[in-house]
Amino acid sequence: MARMKAPDRKQQLLESAARCFARHGYRGTTTAMIAAEAGVSEPIIYRHFKNKHELFIALIEQVGDRVFRNWELATANARTPLEKLQNMMYSNPATSDPYTASVYQLLFHASTEISEPAILQAIRDHYERYVRSLASVMKEAQDAGQIRNDVPAEWLTWQIIHAAVGFAMVRPMQIPSHANLQFVQGTIRLLMEVLTRQPYQGPGNGQAH
Repeated sequence: MARMKAPDRKQQLLESAARCFARHGYRGTTTAMIAAEAGVSEPIIYRHFKNKHELFIALIEQVGDRVFRNWELATANARTPLEKLQNMMYSNPATSDPYTASVYQLLFHASTEISEPAILQAIRDHYERYVRSLASVMKEAQDAGQIRNDVPAEWLTWQIIHAAVGFAMVRPMQIPSHANLQFVQGTIRLLMEVLTRQPYQGPGNGQAH
């Protein structure tokens, strides 16, 4: 067994765990499976993580860290809040990073694990972290008159998150009409149109019937 520095070994275990969790679910995965996937003995896992529970929460946190690193790089040279928002939407690891996609696959299963309060809280914190960051950019764009301001920035943010979660959920099925680059870019364009269009004047907003 090749010796690794502690950070490298920990990363290897996280990536092996992501693959196992995606294949077998949270309950169906054991630390023995993760060790076999990583090509190490099971005690190696316990040098870095107390248990499977702690390892899974670390995975959720790491995915969030990856997303934010991507966003920082993508928005570094953005000239306007709207351009920053658009770059963030195009820089979602769930659409291109196999490791992140595997973890999101698990998040959908784990979101029903209400008997595990710490896991449920970790998932809630994961999404709330996105909401705070995106809503801040949304508010900048609203104040600059670049996107609609008839609804709170948080509401607009959740529409983006709903779309991203839906995409990540369907993507592993590899449906041809869904996974191609043209579809991804078209979906982002439609979302941007929703954000920048004039407020809808429908029933209840003063229109005659």
